[in-house]
Amino acid sequence: MRRRLLVIVIGLAAGLVAALGLPLAVAGADQASQELFISRADDTARFADVAEAALSTGRTRRLTADLLRYDELYDTPVMVVNSDGQVVASSREGMSPEQDAVRVPLLRGLAGRPPQRPHVLWPWDERPYVVVEPVVRDGRVLGAAVTISPTDRAREEVAGRLALLALGGVVALLVVAFAVAVPVVRWVLRPVHELDEAAHAVGSGRHAAHVSDRTGPPELRRLAASFNAMADGVAAAVQKQRAFVAQASHQLRNPLTALRLRVENAESTVCDPHGREELRLALEEADRLGESVDALLQLARAESTHEAPGPLDVAAAVRRRALAWRAAYDSSATPLAVDVPEGLTVTGAPDLLDHALDALLDNALKFGQGSPVEVTARLRGEEVEIRVRDGGPGLTAGELARAGDRFWRSPRHQNVPGTGLGLAITRTLAERSGGSMTLSPAGPHGLEVLLTLPVSGAPSGTSAPPPRAAPAGTS
Repeated sequence: MRRRLLVIVIGLAAGLVAALGLPLAVAGADQASQELFISRADDTARFADVAEAALSTGRTRRLTADLLRYDELYDTPVMVVNSDGQVVASSREGMSPEQDAVRVPLLRGLAGRPPQRPHVLWPWDERPYVVVEPVVRDGRVLGAAVTISPTDRAREEVAGRLALLALGGVVALLVVAFAVAVPVVRWVLRPVHELDEAAHAVGSGRHAAHVSDRTGPPELRRLAASFNAMADGVAAAVQKQRAFVAQASHQLRNPLTALRLRVENAESTVCDPHGREELRLALEEADRLGESVDALLQLARAESTHEAPGPLDVAAAVRRRALAWRAAYDSSATPLAVDVPEGLTVTGAPDLLDHALDALLDNALKFGQGSPVEVTARLRGEEVEIRVRDGGPGLTAGELARAGDRFWRSPRHQNVPGTGLGLAITRTLAERSGGSMTLSPAGPHGLEVLLTLPVSGAPSGTSAPPPRAAPAGTS
């Protein structure tokens, strides 16, 4: 936008400079033409006065001598013709009144008309200046004096004037561009750039982003103030929503813990086998509800975290989580293969890789039906792609479109333990880190989860948090 505005403003300035410069250029060329014409017209009139006696008496020796001296001095051919158009005297041999440049002006002069300026001098017009002065005596035209002036010197003078004028126009245009156009465009666009950056910040989750409402045109200042008010409203609403989720989850944890303890204590007083079974089922439901509350708290923390993304060592995180899940995979006879090269460092939230790998490895173990699970990572340009693939039944196209939504679980997996928040938390952390998470079918069957994160310039191995004692196990 800045470039387009500069082109428009500088184009208008160039048009103004051209509108002022072209009349000056025409006036300068016209002035040089007029000066040359007046000078040659005076000389031609003098020769016409001298030629009057020569044409009357037929004595042309003195006239010829004057023409020769003039030609030597000014390098301007001169000739005198009689009323029949025949050359009586000339400064050079071979001069003819039949030349294309001479014929029309000579006919006008022999008709008794005063000389007229031939044309405006331009650097590219090489035609000579032909001035014809009629020789008149007692109202009768005896002949005409003709000067054929080369215009090289005059055209060089006009070219110099035009060059100075063009240079002045360029300097004026540069002054307008750098002293007026650039500051004005910057003044106008600075609030626009700030609004654009703030809008991106709000879109990426930083709802408290503000812009200055004290610079720029009044309309943009009002827009900035309105944007700040909108951002404050959005930030307040989001903060209230997150606070409610966090507070509600926190408040639910204590009653759940107390309820579970009471149910456990009641187990010793129940002698009926059916009652014991009901108590066991109640404990399982309490555990599931506790997992949901913990997942809600984790989601609230992921959405409201203000920690800046930092460098994370991909290989170290994968090794750490694969080691933590090795016992669970071995107990279910599920092969787990890891192929991650050293030196891959990404930028992400501190708990991103650990949580993401826990959630993805847990899902692959629960829904892969014992098929081999592969964890790979590769560098692709400025991003690192981390893939977790299993060979299970996978998801249908409709299920893939909804996978990752909060609390969503496939109807086929309703009896499998989980909260439906693992992938949602992973996607939230990835997007807050400038990355993404996508799910797609794995050929010939199965599910592939692709986690894409931006590359970090930090050296690897410097950002790995301490290993966890056990896998999360809830997704």
